[in-house]
Amino acid sequence: MRVVINGKVFDIPPGVKFSELAHLIEKAGIEFGCTDGQCGVCVARVVKGLECLNEPSPEEEETLWRIGASDEEQRLVCQLVIVKEDCDEIVIESD
Repeated sequence: MRVVINGKVFDIPPGVKFSELAHLIEKAGIEFGCTDGQCGVCVARVVKGLECLNEPSPEEEETLWRIGASDEEQRLVCQLVIVKEDCDEIVIESD
């Protein structure tokens, strides 16, 4: 699936946790810390395709709340997994 992160294009297959591709995604300017959703370093906004991604876990929701990321579109990139295959693309931007 086509995933655009800060203008860089990636092909990420459904079912793969984005943290498994941290070495590639970091080239788009997304920093990773713990990669398990505890630190909040990789918070970004899903501009397009939010409906194609997994729902946030309770742990991710707690981290988002703790770091003040209150918008529904804000997610921890390390926790993202594509769960729908019929989306055109996913667009993610970090601050």
